[in-house]
Amino acid sequence: MDLSALRDSRKGETAWVFGSGGTLNHLDPAFFADKLVVATNWCARDFGVKPDFVFSNYHSPDLVKMASGVPVVTLDRDTLTQQAWQGDVPDNLVRIPQDSYVGPSDHWDVFGRHKPRADSLAYGSSSLHGAMHLAAWIGAAHLVMVGADCGLLDGQANLDKHVGFDNDEHQARILSLYRRDHETMKRWLVETYGVTVYSLNPFINLNLEGHTFTGPDGRY
Repeated sequence: MDLSALRDSRKGETAWVFGSGGTLNHLDPAFFADKLVVATNWCARDFGVKPDFVFSNYHSPDLVKMASGVPVVTLDRDTLTQQAWQGDVPDNLVRIPQDSYVGPSDHWDVFGRHKPRADSLAYGSSSLHGAMHLAAWIGAAHLVMVGADCGLLDGQANLDKHVGFDNDEHQARILSLYRRDHETMKRWLVETYGVTVYSLNPFINLNLEGHTFTGPDGRY
């Protein structure tokens, strides 16, 4: 499958773009049954929803197989190994070109060094950036971020079933990086595509109904 075939295929719709944050533990998968879901990596499986599209910075034949019939978009080269795709190429796999392949790091810059090609999608410190761009690419007018927490909800960074970070220091660095890059990606998409970008709060308001939230720098 070619990325161009997906362009404006869901024009004007609202896309619910999934990360893997702990707020997912407080959402009902049934809420998304009739919604356009753009997921990252394994979060749709772990949360229990069927995605309409998946984006990943990494090469995973198992992920492509699991999402059979659903477009799975990934880079020509894996951002960790920088290797080309290995093995069979299923019909639902969409490989996208990049001018450079920089692994998730402090050096991602969607406005400068890593500005996406006109025929491709952005990527960065999280697969969520590519999923956000994919949602705009397919023509969604509104993006609602789901589980894009960039912090700890009741001390937890991820959905229960999702593999988390390996240590506290790494966790704080990565969450700080995600927070910076998510905001950068939002601004770029608003400016480039004219979309709106919001976030789903699973609680009645920002008081969080007694739950606690801590950002990567310790702020509440």
